[in-house]
Amino acid sequence: MKSAIKILTVTAVIGCIGYFSYHQIMKWHQEKLDIAISQQRNESEKKTGELEDKINQLEDELTLYKITLAPQEKLTEIFGDEPALVTPEKEYIDCQDLERQVFSFFAYLDKQNYIILRQLGNGTTGLFNQMIQQLSEKLPIVVGENRDIISLTRNMAHFYRVLGKKRIELIKDILKNENDIFESMIAAFYSYYTSDTCCKDKRQGCPSLKLLYEYSGFFLSTIAGRSYLLRRDSKVRSLITYYCIRILDKANDAVLNDNGIDIRPHINLSLNDISNQKNLIYRKSYQKKLQHLKEKYHM
Repeated sequence: MKSAIKILTVTAVIGCIGYFSYHQIMKWHQEKLDIAISQQRNESEKKTGELEDKINQLEDELTLYKITLAPQEKLTEIFGDEPALVTPEKEYIDCQDLERQVFSFFAYLDKQNYIILRQLGNGTTGLFNQMIQQLSEKLPIVVGENRDIISLTRNMAHFYRVLGKKRIELIKDILKNENDIFESMIAAFYSYYTSDTCCKDKRQGCPSLKLLYEYSGFFLSTIAGRSYLLRRDSKVRSLITYYCIRILDKANDAVLNDNGIDIRPHINLSLNDISNQKNLIYRKSYQKKLQHLKEKYHM
């Protein structure tokens, strides 16, 4: 009887040990299996993320390739096969080539139906010079626009008051019809009008750095200016902001920042905005220049 009890006891103990051992082994195995599955899942998610990034990159490159083709054909139509064209990557070229590029653009505009229908007496060149003259005579309020409702209202309507409805509509038409080459043209105008007095030639309609600074400050630091840009196409808004920052930087170098505009927050905002734009041919060039400005202003 005692022998049978001992056998049963030993058997029970062995069974318990076996059960708990089996349970621990299965638990350990399950933990190992869970770890392996987790690692495999993480690796799969990482590879999936890399593939999605690669697909997005290829889609961006394809989109950029398609965007690039049209303006190249159009730029050749406007300027011929002349290789000396200013771009955001090559801002400063021979002065004669730069001047030719700007005035070839005006000549191209004068041949477009939407311009011809407006019957401009002196063409787009004369009209543009006239607008610069009027804008220089009546500056917007850069500091203190919100001191009263009248000042703010006048600032909000600044371009309509100075240029009038018809010329505002003409500018909108140009931005709409020439949107595909806007990057190239704004780069050319920036280089030309920030060169030494328009290639050292005191032409009528050549704006001073001081005038460019006042309007850059208007777009960057006033409610009216920012409101105006927010109503524009995202590409136009991003590029105008970018070149306003470039002009403000030049004004700082020339000690002309009389309004005390802090360039630093605008650099960060512009960098973020441009980095999110997928339809800019020269996006990397803008990013590189803005990063350089961050270093220059110890940001």
